[in-house]
Amino acid sequence: MLSRHTEREDKFTVADDVALPGLDDLVSPGGQAVTDSFRLVNLYHDTDERDLRQARLTLRRRTGGPDAGWQLKLPAGPARTEVSSRSRARTVPSALAAVVLGLTRGRPLVPIAELTTERAVVRLLDEGGVLLAEVADDRVSSATLGGEARLDHWREVEVELGPAGDEALLGRIGHRLVEAGASPSTYGSKLGRALGAPAPRLPEPAELTTVADVLSRYVSTQCAEIVAGDLALRLGEPQVHRTRVAIRRLRSTLRVFAPLLDPEPSLRLDTELRWFAGLLGEVRDREVLLERLQGQLADLEPELVLGPVAADLDVLLTGEAAQHLRAARESLTTARHLELLEALVRWQTEPAFAEGVGAPAKEVRVLAQGAATTMRRRLKQALRAGDEQEERLHRARKAAKRARYAAELAEPVWSRAAAQVSAAKDLQTQLGEHQDSAVSVVFLRRAGAAAGGRSGRNGFTYGLLLAREQQRAAAIRAALGVAG
Repeated sequence: MLSRHTEREDKFTVADDVALPGLDDLVSPGGQAVTDSFRLVNLYHDTDERDLRQARLTLRRRTGGPDAGWQLKLPAGPARTEVSSRSRARTVPSALAAVVLGLTRGRPLVPIAELTTERAVVRLLDEGGVLLAEVADDRVSSATLGGEARLDHWREVEVELGPAGDEALLGRIGHRLVEAGASPSTYGSKLGRALGAPAPRLPEPAELTTVADVLSRYVSTQCAEIVAGDLALRLGEPQVHRTRVAIRRLRSTLRVFAPLLDPEPSLRLDTELRWFAGLLGEVRDREVLLERLQGQLADLEPELVLGPVAADLDVLLTGEAAQHLRAARESLTTARHLELLEALVRWQTEPAFAEGVGAPAKEVRVLAQGAATTMRRRLKQALRAGDEQEERLHRARKAAKRARYAAELAEPVWSRAAAQVSAAKDLQTQLGEHQDSAVSVVFLRRAGAAAGGRSGRNGFTYGLLLAREQQRAAAIRAALGVAG
């Protein structure tokens, strides 16, 4: 079983002969400073390709001390999230291996470094015995494993906030350490210091001088966002909306800038992104629909809400969302999904460019403007549509998204990109509201019919909501000047 908590700490480098300052006066009346000492042995694991380190994650097995076991640490803004297993197994627990599977893509996790730490701890407690902060004076010996061994020894101090502490306390302790001769560490982790080199980074152009530079930066950002969404889903913290938006942006780039891309790998990636987006869409669509209908119910006069409509909607849509979320999680272990993640990493490092990407960066505006032209053409087609009106409006909405994302991509090198982003976003919002109404109508028709056949329920309120959704859709079409 895994547990999780957020860790906020600062690290300081300290010479061996520096005496640390007293901290007892930082404890409030009734509190106390408690000292202890431990010998910790940490065995760090990663793939031979250093997939975890590149993603700024560390995975270790600790022996000794109160938190012996396995810990996976992930970046979380200025803090870190620690996912722990109390397992004493020598091999990586399957639950933790499953969390990082999207990063390793099945490659074995092997020991890469062993660190031994002699730790002297001062724990500052408030009057209720709750931890304010923990100050750990660590004397570390490290040895890298595999290939050429690298030995090192150093002293550092970690100051970690407890649940009763705050940033001001962290600052006061840090200021006192610096006055005593410590200096802020330039390493984000002990493992980074042991390995002696900065974590590998994906290449990013220093300047956007060519079309390839502009495309590479945008594509790499979306790929990284999708991989981060995969990790969040495995951790049980699905970022469905953010991940879907990144998928949309990447698919839009594959379509709009297709003349600059190798068609075969682009089509293959687009197909797999559409598959994964479909799984996430089933979850997100129900979340959006539930929020929308709950808001509309709250606006109705109480006498117009007949029966437990809100509760029934919550049970139905939350249950369906949970079912589709399970399906999305089950897909994470499939060969198809792991191959998609592998493809995303390849596109970050070696995007499948064709001829023309060596042109000056500002030339991306040509295809971005073409996406805006397509958006306007499809809107005009929808304005004249008859029986195919819903489909035409849906196509215009997709074109608006592509025009927006294409302009976002070009924004660093095209002065007029912001205007296109704004215009496309406005149209996307209008057509998105129309699409949401259309989806709501279909759902309300189904839910209302089902309610009519259940004891203690009836379809009146569902029918009322359906009629109002139809009115909203009609008002949007009228505002756009759509025929019919």
